Amino acid sequence: MISPEDFLSELCRSSRGGTFTSERNEPLSGLHSEVRQAANLGLAVFPVSEVARLTRRPESLIAEATSDICRLEELASEYPSCAWRAAVGMSRLCVVRVDGVRGAAWFMAKNDGLDDCRTLSVLRGDTAWAVFHWPAGLVLRAWANALAPGVQILTDGESFPVPPSGCSTWASLSEIEAVPHWLRELAFEPPPCSPPGKAAGAPRRSARPVFAHSCRHSEVPHRSVRSGHPSCDQAGWRGGFRVCRRR
Repeated sequence: MISPEDFLSELCRSSRGGTFTSERNEPLSGLHSEVRQAANLGLAVFPVSEVARLTRRPESLIAEATSDICRLEELASEYPSCAWRAAVGMSRLCVVRVDGVRGAAWFMAKNDGLDDCRTLSVLRGDTAWAVFHWPAGLVLRAWANALAPGVQILTDGESFPVPPSGCSTWASLSEIEAVPHWLRELAFEPPPCSPPGKAAGAPRRSARPVFAHSCRHSEVPHRSVRSGHPSCDQAGWRGGFRVCRRR
């Protein structure tokens, strides 16, 4: 019995001779101009095939992500009528996803309004993606992938749509800016100096000489022995001899 994925793959392969349209009812004879613009901006773009969309696994071809226009042309001919997404980790991007009214209000309050956010951004319905360069030398805090209700920082292995896929549009088709100061202070930190669990190095030996003290016991004859008989009734004396430690 054929699996649903194989059936969908055969269906897409058998129908490649027809005319395909995008989700905005525009013919896709080749690579879309907006996808070219995304690749020229340095985004690592990959296709979302019909099978990936129907099985709800949009990142199934994320390993194909590239900004090479020639390779994207080949992928466009291999997967006609496909949607397109940009891989976050491969592009070394910090992408903030803002969902709904609560997420937009929190982001606008932190960023002093949307007018100050002039970086590359994508809009689809009530969801927006603001794209920044990943700050060099910094790592994301453990809790910072979900900053607030409706606000999320995408991590490696995740992606966001490239217009016109999924009825998305460019809210701002401009250069990718650096992470704003407030987001840098809130969500990022320097990497740890030494990984947890790593054994500490051996301490250096001191150049100063160390004087050893002898612990050898010796017996000193009792000076107050009467008539040649040892005295045994005093503390620290044994058989007429005093036990001492020579230094």
